[in-house]
Amino acid sequence: MQKLVTVVALALAFLLVVPACAPKQEAVRTPGIAPAESGAASSAKPAWQQDWERTVAASKQEGVVSIYTPAGAAQNGPIRDGFMRAYGIDIEYISGKGAALRERLTRERRAGLYLVDIFFGGASSFITDLMPEGVFEPLKPQLVLPEVLDPTVWYGGNHMYIDREGSYVIALSYSPRWDVAVNTDLVKPDDIRTNKDLLNPKWKGKIVMDDPAISGTGQRWFQMTSRALGYDFMREFVKQEPQLTRDLRQPVEWVARGKYSVVVGASAAIVAEFMGAGAPVRYIETSDVVSAGSFHPMGLMNKAPHPNAAKVYINWLLTREGQTVHSKAYAMQSSRLDVPTDGLPPEMVRRPGVTYLNGDSEEILLDRPAAEKEAQRIFGALLK
Repeated sequence: MQKLVTVVALALAFLLVVPACAPKQEAVRTPGIAPAESGAASSAKPAWQQDWERTVAASKQEGVVSIYTPAGAAQNGPIRDGFMRAYGIDIEYISGKGAALRERLTRERRAGLYLVDIFFGGASSFITDLMPEGVFEPLKPQLVLPEVLDPTVWYGGNHMYIDREGSYVIALSYSPRWDVAVNTDLVKPDDIRTNKDLLNPKWKGKIVMDDPAISGTGQRWFQMTSRALGYDFMREFVKQEPQLTRDLRQPVEWVARGKYSVVVGASAAIVAEFMGAGAPVRYIETSDVVSAGSFHPMGLMNKAPHPNAAKVYINWLLTREGQTVHSKAYAMQSSRLDVPTDGLPPEMVRRPGVTYLNGDSEEILLDRPAAEKEAQRIFGALLK
């Protein structure tokens, strides 16, 4: 009898020890999310996390997010690589000029074709062309991750939207806008400190400018500077006989090569490219007009073909990780406050204590057609 009790006791001890010694199966992790749990532990998760895990799982079934953007491979590549590393979801980019993409999207929508998830473009494209078409879905309900929703990490204490409703078109970057660049071999540091310095007779015939009568960087400079200095300043500026062009790259290249001394309405991305290559080009931080703007704002299409993948992409892009990749790719300061700025051109970084006039507010954008007409009147002789 005593032997039987001993055998039973040993058997029970063995059963208790074996499970504790058995190897555990490693939980599958989703980037940015705690390992999945089951039963009562799973139901104890906060609602946002349950929603997020369902969305990530569904997004992997969709496998891709489709994006229309005027950006090229230099910007798109790093973002695609970062998103793939984080979630294993591919990005299908359709790139082209902003106007062509707007027209393409409008034709598709009117034909009942819903082929794209996310649209990037100029701020005016959203407000004046696409918003009236009713093609966008509100972004706010798509934002899930706590670090994205935290208001303390955003400039101004909240997400930056360029539409009046504050829901449809979000600004990923918010950098100072310096629209005047110079050849540093031809222009001394103290020669041009303000826009008014452009009226110095020695710059007559030595300025090249993006056409201010059509939407673009030249028109933006015209509108913002006119608001600060008045149209009388523009009438004096025309007497400097600036060379007008509609090719954004050409004027920066002309200044880099010394054909002209100054470019007005310079493309930030192209100036950054030439500066990075060591060309003698730099921005002038004009003290009489201090503005900032969003570059590459984003909108979510309604009836998106890959809604879950789009939701994951949007949230990732607004995290510190995603914004760090985006900021480096575009050489623009993020709207997030916790994204590093080392490596960015100093003139593209906001200054503490400086109040910047938002050049991409809906008020400014809706006033743009009137400003374009005024530019046509003032620059009429040069346009011909």
